[in-house]
Order: sequence, then structure tokens, then C-alpha cells
Amino acid sequence: MTRAERAGERGQVGEPRRARLEGQGARSLVVAALVVAAGVGLGVGCRQDAPDEPSVAPSDDPSGSSAKPGLGSGAGSGIVEADSEAGPIAAPLLPRAHASFEFAPALFERAPGPAPVSGRELLDADTCGSCHEGIVSQWRTSAHAFASFDNPIYRVSIDRFREQRGGFLASQFCGGCHDPALLVDGVLAKEVAPTDARAHVGVACRSCHGVESSQPDGNGSYRLASTPIPIPDLEDPLSIAEHRESMDRGAARDQCESCHRAFLGEHSGHPHHLDGTDDPGPWRDSSYAGNKLRLDTPVDERACADCHMPSETLAAGLSDPAADEAGSLQSHRFIGGHSQLAAMRGDDETVARIQAFLKGVASVDIAAVEVEGERHLLGAGLKPEDLRGRVVVDLVVRNLAVGHRFPGGTRDSQGAWLSLRVVDQAGRVIASLDESTGEVHRLRAGLVDDAGELVSAREVERLRAVAFDHTVAPRDAVVVRYALELPTDARAAGPLTVEAELLHRSRTQALTEETCAESKTPRGRAFLAATRSLLGQRLDPCATPPVTQIARHALVLGAAGELDAPRPEHERLWELGLGLSHQVQERLPEAREALDAALVALDAFDEGGDGGEGGQAKRRAKARILAALGAVAARQGRVDEALDLADRVEVLEPGHPFPEILRGRALAKVWRWEQAVPHLERAFAANPGSPKLAAELATALGSVGWARRSLEVAVAGLALRPRDEDLLRAQALALRALGDPRAEAALAAYLDHRAPDIQPHLASDCGERDPACARERVPVHVHE
Repeated sequence: MTRAERAGERGQVGEPRRARLEGQGARSLVVAALVVAAGVGLGVGCRQDAPDEPSVAPSDDPSGSSAKPGLGSGAGSGIVEADSEAGPIAAPLLPRAHASFEFAPALFERAPGPAPVSGRELLDADTCGSCHEGIVSQWRTSAHAFASFDNPIYRVSIDRFREQRGGFLASQFCGGCHDPALLVDGVLAKEVAPTDARAHVGVACRSCHGVESSQPDGNGSYRLASTPIPIPDLEDPLSIAEHRESMDRGAARDQCESCHRAFLGEHSGHPHHLDGTDDPGPWRDSSYAGNKLRLDTPVDERACADCHMPSETLAAGLSDPAADEAGSLQSHRFIGGHSQLAAMRGDDETVARIQAFLKGVASVDIAAVEVEGERHLLGAGLKPEDLRGRVVVDLVVRNLAVGHRFPGGTRDSQGAWLSLRVVDQAGRVIASLDESTGEVHRLRAGLVDDAGELVSAREVERLRAVAFDHTVAPRDAVVVRYALELPTDARAAGPLTVEAELLHRSRTQALTEETCAESKTPRGRAFLAATRSLLGQRLDPCATPPVTQIARHALVLGAAGELDAPRPEHERLWELGLGLSHQVQERLPEAREALDAALVALDAFDEGGDGGEGGQAKRRAKARILAALGAVAARQGRVDEALDLADRVEVLEPGHPFPEILRGRALAKVWRWEQAVPHLERAFAANPGSPKLAAELATALGSVGWARRSLEVAVAGLALRPRDEDLLRAQALALRALGDPRAEAALAAYLDHRAPDIQPHLASDCGERDPACARERVPVHVHE
């Protein structure tokens, strides 16, 4: 079958049809589909009256009913009937239009006032450093200090974008976060000279401490105050107090959110909306933000600054009035994953700090070994005579301590990967899969251009769709399979050790090579010379990027089950089950096998008996395993089993909202919306800060026909994630169902932010043109 025939079979007719899908014709079709969907959701399509809209009252019984959870309605299930017309209609939240901003398409604002902030003020760190010597010295080593054109990695990307777009204005959407000093003076609207000091400052003191307010939108959605920061008289306590008050303008995480979330769209010259960097999004739905969407071992709530600005003791010889009596203050190094930038600067100390920071944030575990088609969980039961031929190893990677996805930031340009080798008793490597011997698994997102070709060098202007994303959500796990061919005489070598490593390099090889090449151009050399002159910094963009070992695991095979693994077997099998729960539908029995084995291992585990702390830990471990089994059952549409498992989890973990989440999701999976609503309502009441759960509840409410409450929930979610496709859809449908005149604008906002019809086709094209992309599009796949 030809490519054109395949395109026609899936509703395309070559490139002209593809272009029309992105245009007005597609919008008209979607509007029609939404109108039909709204009618069906309200019972209109079936000529029924919509049920009365509910209000939700707490129930003494956490399941909402003394009968089987989720199988009834009325007072017993937490639903109290109410007049669907009572009360005001929530005001919709529509994404702010880029064109309305002074420095469009950036969402950055300057507060009105007699003296709007200038680039000169934003680049000035020396005035602050005259007192805050310690803080400014830390900042000078940070990625924030090198966020602008003096960062060779950023410069190669933004210069290419500006050139390909045929103009400079579109790049202002970068400037609100990377180049505020250039942006406010209008310099980004023209060629940026290498000798311009404003291109060598990035995000300095006033860019954060001068923020008057922030929005969670992203693309620089903050407002800088027009009033100067008062410089204190160190002999005047009142002026010092005034200075401190001016520096504390709100929660740091809100400021972080305004820039560490980004998106593309028509404002940046792209044909449709495309989400980009989004570290706040996963954090908002995680345990670190106080939500309980998963049943997990307890973690402390942590926001951005808790990890990236920890308390640090000042270096010897430095002073700072912000330090406490012990000489400690909140670090302004903003340590993250930028080891390559630190290496370019020749800053060995910062490289070491970054590597120490990354060590152990994720784990790798050799959780299963398959030999000649027979799987051995945790390698159990393997004998020396079994070790021959093709061996497939399940590697589990778990995000242990990163509050957003791992790796985060610009996920399409991340360079983390997995390495595996088999070593005999003499220490000889007899088989391996690493960068030198095969195609390794990389923890990155694969974005494609309009031809379905993977983009690997941060070519923002080419990005059109996501083909896959192998980064790991907070506290989640993924499974990757590596296949090795053992030599025929492997058995004679005695027990073999399988060694796995999770390694981190901050950028892809393609982006690293382009960065190096650009630095050798006349413009690149001019910027390097200006950085030496203005900052006293010598950068080597061709420096070898550091490689950080984040985690390692070894498993001895053929030695009576000897394992190099101090962790309990049931914990490892639970993590394997979590990872395999992301499998395609027909392979989900693999997750069930691992989780069933985890229950068996837990029964055999002795941690101080069934009473006291050991017994409590064992009950919690069982609840986690059952919760994972319930989630798998829900995905499979096995509703009764999922509801039963939710009951069992609730007995073991009373008061935790996950059983309600499980019930609601299991019922929603099979379109039993009215029964799902009370459970999702109670879950949302326990997790009001979760946009993900808000979207699930708003969808369920809208599907039942309770438009007023659906709108309320959607608006609550949009306050935290303003451009979420599912929330915008729920809002638009609710307003249309209520006959509200604002429905048209809400519908337009949804259409502007929905995944384009062409996205799955571009992802499919990627797989057709590139076998590696086809492999990566499968959630759990084999590398060999």
C-alpha cells in the first residue's frame, strides 16, 4: 500500500488535505462534534431530561454507601438533589490573548507607573552585590545568570528560530523569561549585538525580586513593578525593614511557574498550540504539592525553592546580611541539571554540586530476566546452565525525588540514558548495550516536524507534535527492556553479574554538536569574546559534557538466586508492576503478574511481625500493591474487581482519597458517569489543588448533564492550569449547555488549545519513516 493510500485510509488525502485539517475546515467539524457531544451529555440526544444538578455533602461512610461502592445514587452516595438553576453561574476563565501585551507574544508585563523598569536596571547585579556579596557570588554560577544570548546552548536555538521565522518579533515569547533586560528596551525586536551587556545578564536580581504579581500561564506571565527596590540605610532599621518587605512579594513557586511553563502556537509562528516545558504541571498533581492522587510511601511536601534553593552556608570570606546567625541562607545557585553549561564555564565546583544534587533522584532496578522465552521475576530461579542465547532484561526506572518529570525542562533535548552490561567472574564484559554498542533508551520526549521527522537539536521552529515521551512523572516508574546475546560459552564462566546504570547528560548529542559548531562562526566567536570582556568568563562551548551516574544496580545470575538488592522483594515487584501498568492494553496482564507476585512476596516478608510499626508498614505495603492492581483493573474495564480492590485498600488505608479516585475512574472508564460523580467529588474535595482531577470530575459532571457544577470545577482547575485542553473543553460545553452567551468565546479558546487532528498522523509518520521512532512509540519496548 502506498503512502497516499494509507493517508486516504485514515481520512487524509495527501498534503493538501493535511493542510486543511489545520485550518478552518477542521474547526467547523470540531464545533459540530462538540455540539453533538453537548447534546448527548445532557440527555438531549436520547430525548431525556437531564438529571437534577447535585450538590455534594460529606458522607460518614467513605465509600458513600453501605452497599457496593458506586452502584447507587441518592443521599447514601453523597448526592443531594438541588435546583439546577439555583445560584450564579461561575465566570469562565479564558486564556489571555497574546496580542494584548506590550511585548507580545511574551505574556510579560510592566506595571504602570512614572518610571517603567528598564534594561539597565534589570542587568544591574553589582548594586545588590555591594551588600549581598554571598548571594550574588552564588547567582553568578547559576543557569539564571547565563539564561540569555551568552549561553551558547540557548543562543544556537534562539538565533536559528529568529532566522527561520524571517523576523525577530516572534522570539519575544522567549524574552520574557530568558532575556528580560533586552525585552523591556525593545532590543529583541531587532538584531542583538554580541557586545550588548543586556545580552549577558539573563535573569538577575530585579527580574525575580521586582515581580509584583505572577500568573500560572507560562511564557513569562509575570508583572514587574515600576517602583524601584528601596536601597536601605544600614544604620536605619526602618529602611532595612522596608527593603526586606519589598523583596518578599509572594510565593516563589508562583514566580517559578510563570517561566518554567512554556507553549507554542500561532503567536510563535506555529500552526497550532503545542505544550512545551512544563515543570509546574506534574508538580501540581503530585504528592509534593499536597495532593494524594496515588497511594505511595509518604513524602514531604516541597515546592520549587525547597529543592532548588536549599539552605547553604556561605563560603569562607563572604558575608551577606541575609544570612542567619549560623552563616546560612537560601542558595541562589539554582542547582538543577545544567552540568554541561557549568562545564563550558570550566566551573568544576558547580559541576560537582550538580552531580551530587542529581545522585539518587531516580533509581534503576533489574526486575526481571527472560531466557529462551521464560521470565524470571527478580532473576529468581535462574541456574548457570540457563545462561545462554538471547537474554531480555526488564529495567525499572523510578522517579524517587524529582517533583516534576525526570528529566524536566526542555524534555525534547534531554540526554539521560540507560546502560547495561554482563560481566563474568573474572570481570570481563561478555555482552553490553551502551552508547558504543547499540541504540540505548533515552529518557526524553520525541517531538516531530511537519514531515514526521524527529527533532533532536532544539529546533523550536520545526516542532509540531509529540510522538512519545519517556520522561518519568513524579514518584512514577517506567519499564524498559534490553536484549543481549550471551556467548555460547557463557555458562562455563560461572555466575554472571548484570549491571545497569542510569546516566545523565544534560543535552542531546545533536544539540551539543550544533552548539559547538555555532561557537566557531564569526557571531559565535564575537559573543565568546564579549563574555570574556563583560563578565570575565571564558566559555568553551565544545567542552566535553559531563556524564553523571544517577543510579546503579547489579544482579548476580546463576548463583542460587544471590541478589545485590537490599530492598524488599515486594517493593521491587510493586515498582515493576507500576512500570508495566503503562503497557498497551493487551499487555497489561504482565503488570498483574508482577503485582500478584508482590503480594506473595509480601506475605513471606517478616518485618517484626504483624503488630507494631512492622505490621503497619506491611499493611501499607499491601495497600499500595492492591491500589496498583485496582488501577490496572480499571484500565481493563474490570469494574467490579476495581471496586472490590478499592474497598480492600480503604480498610488498610482509612481516610486516604485514593479508593474514591479508583472507584470514580473505574466507573468513568465504562461510561457509568452518574455513579462515578460522587466518588470523584469526594476525591476532588480531598485534592482541590489537582488540575488533573478537576478535569476528570468536570468531564464526568458534564457527561451526566450537571453543567453548572461542571463549570465550577473546570474554572477551579483552569485557575491553576489556564490552557489545559480537557478543562477548556469542559468549560465550553458547560457554558453551551447553560445557554450562556460566553460559550462562543470559551469554545474558541478550547479549539485554539486542543490537540490538532494532525498530531496522531505525524506521530505515525515518524514510526513509518524511522524504525527507532516506531519502537519508541510503544510504551514498553525492547532495545537490542
